[in-house]
Amino acid sequence: MSTINPEKLIFLRKEAGLTAEALADAAHVGRATITRIENGKAGATRTETVKRLASTLKCQPADLFKPPEPDQARSLFNDRAPLDLSISTAAQNALELVAMRYNETRETILELAPLLFDLVARESLFERNERLTELSARRDAVAGMDRHFSHLGGRFLHDWQAEEVEVLEETSIRNRDLRASHVLESDSIEDAFVPLDYDEECDNPFVGHLKRRIQAVQRDGDEAPSIDVWPIWRSPTYDIGGQEALVVAQGDEELARAILTGAIPLARLPKSLRVPGAEEARLAWMRQQKAQHDEKLQELLGDLLIDVTG
Repeated sequence: MSTINPEKLIFLRKEAGLTAEALADAAHVGRATITRIENGKAGATRTETVKRLASTLKCQPADLFKPPEPDQARSLFNDRAPLDLSISTAAQNALELVAMRYNETRETILELAPLLFDLVARESLFERNERLTELSARRDAVAGMDRHFSHLGGRFLHDWQAEEVEVLEETSIRNRDLRASHVLESDSIEDAFVPLDYDEECDNPFVGHLKRRIQAVQRDGDEAPSIDVWPIWRSPTYDIGGQEALVVAQGDEELARAILTGAIPLARLPKSLRVPGAEEARLAWMRQQKAQHDEKLQELLGDLLIDVTG
């Protein structure tokens, strides 16, 4: 038995105007089977499954094993095209692990990513605006107590510098400045307004919002994702799919951690090692990848006398 070409199945399914679920139902094939094939994780495909899919997609069984023709990627019936960008190995692994967790295709998750990012970004800005409105109202209430403190004035009841910072925050929100960089980089803001331990990568408003959203969905016994930093100059750092990584690593916690950090690139795992029966060879490959990563990192940081292999 051979393996159905994932890209060809996706192309033919799209050309037929079917979702993965609709194809599974029409061909009387398990939905999980379609997902595994399109994710390139199905291994050899049963002859009966091939026949059912070919019949539903109105093609020859042999067509399912051939890669799509170059012009098919631009077919009027197929709006899919290669994505010309690079992301961190850790993010690629996260994509694999989340697809595994929810039994969805990587393409589906990527196609939803812009919508979900925009949703969370809007929530973050809306939350900041609500809190700022609340703070402004309370500041007005304090200022309204001046008749009770005729012997005191100035900044005791009216902090004009804080009000200037409030205007900066309003501008930052209006400009969709998720990290609040507009506020922090302003010449008019003083150090007194910024906490001494503030770290823009870890504590910026967007990361803070994400941390609160994650905490809100966390349940007892559930391994919720976490986000650490979102720097400007490199990829965000977060943990997601820990349980799935442990499954892939066959219970080896050190390898599972290496998967989450991107030291082991799952996208490069040979297809021959993705099939049942290749567990030991797959573990050996992952250990080799981790060793190579640690060695390279040790070379880069060796002059600083930092040991990264422990």
